[in-house]
Amino acid sequence: MLSFIITFMIALLSANAEEEEMKLPPHILFILVDDLGWNDVSFHGSPQIPTPNIDALAASSLILNNYYSESLCSRARASLMTGNYPIHTGLQSTTLKSGDPAGLPLDIMIMPEHLKNKGYKTHIVGKWNLGYSKKDYIPTNRGFDSFFGFYNEQIDYFDFTNYDRPEDPTASPFYGIDLEDETITIKTMRGKYATDVFTDRAVDVITSHNESDPLFLYMAHLAPHTGNDYMPLQAPMTYTSKNSHIQDSKRRMYAGMVSALDESVGKLVDAFNKRGFLENAIIVFASDNGGDAGSYQKGAASNWPLRGQKASSWEGAIRVPSFIWSPILRLKDSRTSNQLIHVSDWLPTLYAAIGGEVSDLGKIDGINMWRALIYNLPSPRIEILHNIDFSTGMMALRRGDYKLIVGTNSDASDTWYKPSGFDEISIPLSMDEWIFKNDSLVKKILEDTNLWILQTPDLWRINATISCVQPPPDGNGGCDPNQNPCLFNIAADPCEYNNLAEKYPRIVRSMLEILKKYNETAREPIFRSRDPQADPRCHGFAYVPWLDEEFAAECPYL
Repeated sequence: MLSFIITFMIALLSANAEEEEMKLPPHILFILVDDLGWNDVSFHGSPQIPTPNIDALAASSLILNNYYSESLCSRARASLMTGNYPIHTGLQSTTLKSGDPAGLPLDIMIMPEHLKNKGYKTHIVGKWNLGYSKKDYIPTNRGFDSFFGFYNEQIDYFDFTNYDRPEDPTASPFYGIDLEDETITIKTMRGKYATDVFTDRAVDVITSHNESDPLFLYMAHLAPHTGNDYMPLQAPMTYTSKNSHIQDSKRRMYAGMVSALDESVGKLVDAFNKRGFLENAIIVFASDNGGDAGSYQKGAASNWPLRGQKASSWEGAIRVPSFIWSPILRLKDSRTSNQLIHVSDWLPTLYAAIGGEVSDLGKIDGINMWRALIYNLPSPRIEILHNIDFSTGMMALRRGDYKLIVGTNSDASDTWYKPSGFDEISIPLSMDEWIFKNDSLVKKILEDTNLWILQTPDLWRINATISCVQPPPDGNGGCDPNQNPCLFNIAADPCEYNNLAEKYPRIVRSMLEILKKYNETAREPIFRSRDPQADPRCHGFAYVPWLDEEFAAECPYL
């Protein structure tokens, strides 16, 4: 009898081990949105733009309230893909524009390549912005199995053209179609709305995915980035009508763009649910940088109460909305994390989450946060190099609670930009009740699948709100980083009101020394130098990898 029991237990353990071994690694949906301001989602406390689907996912998530990205598109995407700071990708001094004969260096292995080595099928929908001068630089030659989207910084939301003025006022602007399906330019989408088009393709990817393989879908939305500068804010009336309470017409149009984005999140979660992927999934939501408050690219975002906007080193440019949702986290209630996290940490963190050895990734700046996130441990990260850009003199470093800023790129980025979101609509007694009275497909899905974990309504939202007890100071708050370094205690003063540089000169000196040591490891910066041969007029009114031989025809327009 004893031998039978032992044999049975061995068989049972073997079966369990085999089942564990055969378990598929988690499906990963990474939703990277573009230029979404801190105050443009209602889960940060403002009711001005209701985001019921994003909020519902956040409410059952680990909200990352101390999460930092980079200040511009290409920098952030390069850090996400490589696990490195911009100084180690060559993108510390620029964002890639149309016609730039460069891209993310080819000698750096990136996220989809690492995931393919672990058996993943990898797909990108939306924005690339990491180079396309040669086919070697485009997504399907950098580890992605498929690509549907655009190469450059922005496109028109309805005709998918990119209009880009050169810095040289005597040169002609570039203007052409920038919508690719693999390597084929698509010219039949005119009149359809970009957010909907990208969502539909992402849903197709999910629907057609072979369930025997783990899926990595990088959903790199255009929204709510501005379109071409002659018509930067665009949304169908279906979405703007949801925000009719907003008096300012630009902000109302921008809110429509965010509402379309919120609907997209609902459709993506629904597609995951219909395939049965949710119970073994990791969903990340993050903005690539802070919002454009209007003086950068004619946007209408709000980073309130944070200081500044995209392209600067202020919190409004780099501290962005983000959360991670997954049953694997084993959350029993919504949790707001104040662990210090940087966009470069996603590569090692996700790689660890799927069972990979982080050492496989080589020497990178990113830090594996997976164990700290699961067990709510102190962040293993103690500092973030926000950037060193000697072309503008702008540098910034976070170490512990302190942040040092040296130099800026424009005076217009140094202030506190409204709207606060509270001017036209008062906060309801229960924000949860008010937000979720709107259709929230995500909330319904999570409730139906027993994945809705929120036990304490409204408290989670309060915990995700940044409050600054005083109004913004007049002027610059005693800080002009173009004259002298500025020092802030971000933990105590997230709105960067109080410059402490004179009070703590030793901290300033030590952080300047750290910046100096970082710069000694910097890669040669990639500087923009537009190639006239890239002009879409030379290539059938399309953006193509113009340096490849097949596109190297003589251009009659030059």
